[in-house]
Amino acid sequence: MKTKYFKYLWFVVILGLFVFSMFTIRMKTKTDIQDRIYQKWEKHFVVKKGNEAYVKTTNDKDKDVVLSESQSYGMLITVRAAKKGLANQKDFERLYKYYLSHRIEGNQLMSWEQIVQKSAKNVDDHNATDGDLYIAYALIEASKQWPSHKDEYQTQAKALLQDILKYNYNENTGILTVGNWANKDSKYYNLMRTSDTVPKQFQAFYEVTKDKKWLDINNKMLSSLETISSKTKTGLIPDFIWVDESGARVVKPYTISNQFDSTYSYNACRLPYNLTQSNDEKSQKVLNKMLDFFMTQKNVFSNYNLSGKFLDDHQAASFKAPIAFAAEKDQKYLKLVQQNKIVFMQDLPVKNYYDSAIITLVAMEFF
Repeated sequence: MKTKYFKYLWFVVILGLFVFSMFTIRMKTKTDIQDRIYQKWEKHFVVKKGNEAYVKTTNDKDKDVVLSESQSYGMLITVRAAKKGLANQKDFERLYKYYLSHRIEGNQLMSWEQIVQKSAKNVDDHNATDGDLYIAYALIEASKQWPSHKDEYQTQAKALLQDILKYNYNENTGILTVGNWANKDSKYYNLMRTSDTVPKQFQAFYEVTKDKKWLDINNKMLSSLETISSKTKTGLIPDFIWVDESGARVVKPYTISNQFDSTYSYNACRLPYNLTQSNDEKSQKVLNKMLDFFMTQKNVFSNYNLSGKFLDDHQAASFKAPIAFAAEKDQKYLKLVQQNKIVFMQDLPVKNYYDSAIITLVAMEFF
C-alpha cells in the first residue's frame, strides 16, 4: 500500500511541477512578446528632447509629424508598459510634459498636429477629440499607477475633460463632435467619428468627475452605433456617421476625409478594441454582430463596405489586432484569435506608425 501511495504522490508532484513549469514558460513568453513589442515601438517612435518626449508618426529625415492621437497612444502605452515593469514614471512624465507644452492657447485641449523641424515648429490650433479622450484616460490610469502624483494627474484630467465638454460636445444631440472646429457654425457639427465611442473611458470619466453627462454621452453614442449596426447584415460600422434629432445615418464618401468615410476603415477598425473593454449591453451587441461577420471570412482585410465586401486586399495589423483582442472574450470566436494574433509574433511594422501604435497598445493588454 505504501509503495502505491508513494507512486501516486510522486505522480501528483511531477504533474504539479509540469503544470507550474508550463505556466511559468507561458507567462515568460507573454512578457517577452510585450517587452519586444514595447522596446521596438519606444525605440523607433518616441523622440526625447530634454525633459519632454513626443511620438512621431512619420519616417521623414527632415521633419517629424506629431499628432495628439500619437501622443495619447504613447501616454497610455507607457502607463500600460509601466504596469508590466517595462517603463517607468519618467518615461510617462516626458510624454505628459510635451502634451502640456502643446495645449491650445486658452484651454487644455492638445493641438491635433505639430510639425517639428530643425529650425521651426508649426502647431495647429485645432484639436481632435479622440486624441484628447485618450490623453485624459491615460492621466486617470497614471494616477492609479503612481499614487504619489494622483492629485496632479487627476486634476489635469478633470480640466481636460471639462474643456472637451466645452469645445467638443454637441448640445443638440448629446454626442461628441470630431473637434473644436466642428462647432455650431460648422456644417460638421452633427458629424460623429464612430471610434470616439469609448465606453470604458466614459465610465472612468464619470467616476473621476461625477458628471453624469459622460454616462449620457456613452448611451447616446452607443445608441447611434446600434442604429447603424441594425441596418446591415454584417453589423459593420463606418468611420463617420451623421447624428441629428432624426437619428443616425451613414455619411457619403469624401464627406470629410476620403472615399472610405462611409466604410469600415482606419477609424472604425478601433471599435472592436474600444467596445470589448465594456460589459455594456449595447457595446456587446454591436461588437458581437461584427465578430460574427468576421467569423465568416477567411482573412481580415483593410477597408470593407457595410455589405461586407473588402475594398483592399491588404491585411493591416490595425484591423487584425483589435479583432484578435476582442475575440478572446468568448471561446466561440477562437478562430479569430488564432487567425489574427500573428501580428503580435511578427516584427513591428516600424514604417507604419498607425499599425505599430495599435499593435503596441493592444499587446499591453492582450497578453
